[in-house]
Amino acid sequence: MINGFSNGVVNAVMQLYLVALGFNGQQLGAIFMVNALSCSLLSIPGGILADRYGKKRMMVLSLFLMASGMILLLTSSTLVYFQIAFLFIGAGNACFSMFAPLYSSFFEKTDMEKAFGLYGLLNIMAMSLGSLVGFVPAMLMGRYLLSDVSSYRWVMMGAGVLFAAQYAFYLTAMKGYEETLSEGFKFKLKSWRPVVKFSTLTLLGNIAGGLLFSLFPFYVNQKYGIDSAGLGLLFFVSNLSMAVSKGAAAAVAKRLGNMRSTAIGVSLSGVFFLLMPLSPSFGLLSLFYILRMGTRFMSDPIITSAFLKSIPEDEQSTANSIRMISMNGAGAVSPLIGGSLMDNVSLDSPAYIGAGLTFVLAALYPLLLRKELDES
Repeated sequence: MINGFSNGVVNAVMQLYLVALGFNGQQLGAIFMVNALSCSLLSIPGGILADRYGKKRMMVLSLFLMASGMILLLTSSTLVYFQIAFLFIGAGNACFSMFAPLYSSFFEKTDMEKAFGLYGLLNIMAMSLGSLVGFVPAMLMGRYLLSDVSSYRWVMMGAGVLFAAQYAFYLTAMKGYEETLSEGFKFKLKSWRPVVKFSTLTLLGNIAGGLLFSLFPFYVNQKYGIDSAGLGLLFFVSNLSMAVSKGAAAAVAKRLGNMRSTAIGVSLSGVFFLLMPLSPSFGLLSLFYILRMGTRFMSDPIITSAFLKSIPEDEQSTANSIRMISMNGAGAVSPLIGGSLMDNVSLDSPAYIGAGLTFVLAALYPLLLRKELDES
């Protein structure tokens, strides 16, 4: 929950902090690209090292890299130094690729959908609460007469402390943890077919959403003049919607089946995505945003559970690192492409393209993952 709360804070203020420092859409894309790119390049080495030396050692390394990145982020003011900061943060995220296999190891396979649904519910509820911190910068500017940059920086500093604190809980939970380690360094997967299929769909899905949503605070700030307070309230409500949908994922899948619930949820999210750029007001856009978040991520616990069930335990960290590459590979290119489209084509163009790709994604799930989802 600490992770979710701190992420909620960062989501509400990070991009507005960078805008206050004078960065434009393309520069924001270039900064966030480094985070995703470094995570993508280092995810496979991180997964192999976790399978070989253990997840606890990789957790400690992740803490060191994340703390270094946050310190640099809070003391930087130029594009290059922000990129270096996100290089460290991306490397820390790469070391964290073993989290899903670690979490799943505490549960029986028959309970994994419920376990990931519960995790998603609690994490996103905490993220919703963190989003409300978006009101704090406005209070600091009004009551204490701080500049916008200083106000955002103080809030980011608090989020950084929470990011570091969460590792104490992870390491405590791992006391006495036993795992099966691989022998030597190898990159050979017996389960490569499901890895390729899940990773391909993950890549497409994250590109579809990332074109707009990786720069969403910038988008609504430029289109409607919305500040961190308005964003914080929107993220609070939308994250609650997403939390409820993730919490209900197992029950919905039991009624409709894993395949149907996934395809229907993604299809509906595409409809709401398409309606967002057509909205004449921030209020109407917010409604479609909330509905899109609630439907799009309802399938996440089902997909994650089906993925891990199809992978042997001693390959899970490596396999999950490959899936993270597809996730972060999309994160590397999406902000850069999205920012370029906003600056050079139109502010709404990433939304139209992303909605179209979402419909393609919905059609591909039955074609590529019917067996894995039906058997999970």
